[in-house]
Amino acid sequence: MVVRRIGWLFALALLTAAEPSRGTLDAFADAVVEKARPHLVPARDLDVAVAVAGSWPRLGDDLAALVIARLRKLGLRSVTRGDGDAAWARAAGYERLVRLDLDVGGGRLRASGSVVALSASPWTAPTELRAHLYVETPLDAELRAYLPPVTTPPGRWQARGVPVGDVDVLALDVGDVDGDGRAEVVGATATEAIVWGWDGARLTERRRFPLGGRPAATMPRAPVATVVVDRGAVTARSSLYADGLYAPARGKTIVARGWSFPGVAATCELPAGVDVFAAAGCTPATGLPEHFWTVAGLRGGARPARAAPMAAIDPAGTLWVSLGAPALAPAMPLTVRGVGAQVALVALDRGEFVATSEPVQPGEADAIVVRALAAGLPVAYRADRLPGNVRALAAGDVDGDGRAELVAAVRDRAARRTELWMVN
Repeated sequence: MVVRRIGWLFALALLTAAEPSRGTLDAFADAVVEKARPHLVPARDLDVAVAVAGSWPRLGDDLAALVIARLRKLGLRSVTRGDGDAAWARAAGYERLVRLDLDVGGGRLRASGSVVALSASPWTAPTELRAHLYVETPLDAELRAYLPPVTTPPGRWQARGVPVGDVDVLALDVGDVDGDGRAEVVGATATEAIVWGWDGARLTERRRFPLGGRPAATMPRAPVATVVVDRGAVTARSSLYADGLYAPARGKTIVARGWSFPGVAATCELPAGVDVFAAAGCTPATGLPEHFWTVAGLRGGARPARAAPMAAIDPAGTLWVSLGAPALAPAMPLTVRGVGAQVALVALDRGEFVATSEPVQPGEADAIVVRALAAGLPVAYRADRLPGNVRALAAGDVDGDGRAELVAAVRDRAARRTELWMVN
């Protein structure tokens, strides 16, 4: 009897050992699908592509297979592995793209991405952002087995933050203010414009311009500011004052009218009492959205200025991108929903890009998302877990290496601390 019981227990142990254990990557795939599921079902008659990018092919392949298996169980019409961007997926006939970018850092595996709706109709925007996806988990032995040492490939994106103190920056631009041949970063707060120079290790304050003047007759719902550096002159404006500031490279500072934006050949007016601009208040006509929070044009690219792309953020949180001047590009701008209030365009040696701030979760810090200026506005880079909210974005060659960087003012309101993040 004892021998029979021991034999039964031994057989049960063998069966239990033969069952595949549920690992960390399985749980990670469950978390990804749980985030994406509300935006894919109950519309079960969808063709979905899953694209996973990262520096570890076997990890990406296994995660994609697990996500696809779980999505198929939800009853979607078809779910297939894809390796392209939104333009590829749309051309292949897919209706949704689940895009994931894998990253490892600080002892954690992170997947960030999106669920994008794809349209083949000429009457609708080619892509529509339905959801942001972000999942992370600590690295354990299972996950570390996927991660052999990886060298950083040429052209890999990187981001670093530099503290500048307790300054609530509302707008940024980059340009040579003092004529020394090196660009400075210029920020505007509600009361002043501040010039920082890069010394190779840190940003040091060079100069301040007070924006004080006649108080504004009506204050907007939230403080607004703009700043532009053009041919060495700084033009800055704050909603606290009725007039703006024009500070040439040489000469006396004078009063400026209107609101100017980097790379945009237009001067706008801010309607009284609101914190958004109206395109009808901008001259000359620029083809901007009817209402917008901020706008920027591409500077320093290979295209002529009249054909330079332009981007704006409207109050609904939609990124609006025109790939050429309105007279040359008819039409329908490219759009992405669910972005934050900040935007900048930059021409790099690897192409042209638009950067936006992006909310991650309510109450959490923002992300910076960089998209290629191409059909579908595919995501090229995403910087998550910043130490605060992105208050302003700009682009220019800050470190003097001949290549432009994106610059973001990241504000931790509770700590009364601002960092300028450079992304290149």
